[in-house]
Amino acid sequence: MKRTHARGALAALAAGVSLALLAGCSGVPADGGLAGMLGVTTSVAEARAAARDALVPAVSDADLKTPGTLTVGIVSTGSAPLVVMGSGGTPQGVDVDTAYALADELGLARVELVAVQSVEAGLSGTCDVVMGAHATGEDGYEVLGDYAQSALGVFAAPGADAAGAPVSVTTLRSATVGVQRGSVSGAALEELGVSVAQDEFANLNAAFEALEEGTLDYVVCDAYAGAYLANFYGGASFAGTLDEPVAVGVAVASDGGALADAVGEAVEEIQSNGVADIARARWMGEFPALSASDRLAGAA
Repeated sequence: MKRTHARGALAALAAGVSLALLAGCSGVPADGGLAGMLGVTTSVAEARAAARDALVPAVSDADLKTPGTLTVGIVSTGSAPLVVMGSGGTPQGVDVDTAYALADELGLARVELVAVQSVEAGLSGTCDVVMGAHATGEDGYEVLGDYAQSALGVFAAPGADAAGAPVSVTTLRSATVGVQRGSVSGAALEELGVSVAQDEFANLNAAFEALEEGTLDYVVCDAYAGAYLANFYGGASFAGTLDEPVAVGVAVASDGGALADAVGEAVEEIQSNGVADIARARWMGEFPALSASDRLAGAA
């Protein structure tokens, strides 16, 4: 049986994100996110300024759209917490922090963030790289690294025993599951053959509020958006993914030459030295990198 709720988000989180959000994940808090809640006020750009003089460029100006600057495309349909718009209109989030870390590794003191409609549009226009890209096999660009992952996540109510995560499909079938109205989550449950009692909500804030209050057993949504919101709503716990995670990385032009080589090495370095993990933790708290082992037992 499907029941529909239209509940408002918490007043403290009512400020809407200015960018459209993937997977219907609207209504997530902006203005610093988890970083703001933890009192982290120094921006990545400010922190970099102190070390600017020590940077040694790993690429020549001839390989860049603008000399001495890494021009970074931020896809305007990016999903929080990868992309979050602050009240001043400045993009924030995992993608932005990772872009600054990438520039550091490339020895570039300046970063220019550019809103783009797509990876292809960004790379064919003014951008050296575009963040938040999925490997599609299409001609024209390649995706380097996997500093984030994309999957539909399952989040359990506070106090639920999710220590054995991932939970099983059988467990979901006997539970009440919240999804955002109009999102891909409900359809994905049906496509995967997981027939459950669904409650629909106007936004994810309302769904996680219901989870916190104990009127839901689980919420299904974009895994990263869920991990971000779980920090604001009484300790909801990650219980697995419905599908196998897809890598999210940095897109460069297929004919990027020396720049592509340097970006590939830089992405590998920030992933291996823990800097990429720090960027994720700043926005998502203690949330692991997703893998195939996180998929729910019994998922088709």
